[in-house]
Amino acid sequence: MYANREKNEYDAMVARVRKYYGHGVEIGGYNSHDLIKLRALDAKREADEVRAEAARPMNEAAGRLNATYMRIMNAWRTITDAQEQIAKQRRLHLLNGINPEFLTPVEMPAAMQSHPTVEEYDAANTEAAALATELETRAQKMASYVNGWERSTPDQRNLSLILALAARLEQLETGV
Repeated sequence: MYANREKNEYDAMVARVRKYYGHGVEIGGYNSHDLIKLRALDAKREADEVRAEAARPMNEAAGRLNATYMRIMNAWRTITDAQEQIAKQRRLHLLNGINPEFLTPVEMPAAMQSHPTVEEYDAANTEAAALATELETRAQKMASYVNGWERSTPDQRNLSLILALAARLEQLETGV
């Protein structure tokens, strides 16, 4: 009965160790020397899992911040790409009444910083989310303008310019 219990313990340890380290781990046989090595591997596995579980909230908080940072970077790239397209015909777009905000350069976002606590990660994520939303809104407006301009025919572009100039003349006449 005692040998059967030890054999069951051995089989359970082998299963846990193989599941954690993979099937390439050297287990050895069912002898005292190999049992000592196997118990050490099982103890290391257990300590690693405890450490990983303790670090999980920090890793999740860092992951959330990283996802928000990726949103910021994608929006920044969209804005800079749109600004490059607008810069090719800057005067034309200014005549068309483009939003002056579209021409304002946007600085590349600063790299993410690590934080010592989950709360600080969450606070940084809150600030970053506000910036991400602001940049995404601006990027969407700019991309919409640029895509609309590029899809329009020359006649549509000319009409847009004529209407923009007419609106400016009307503003000058009315003093608004």
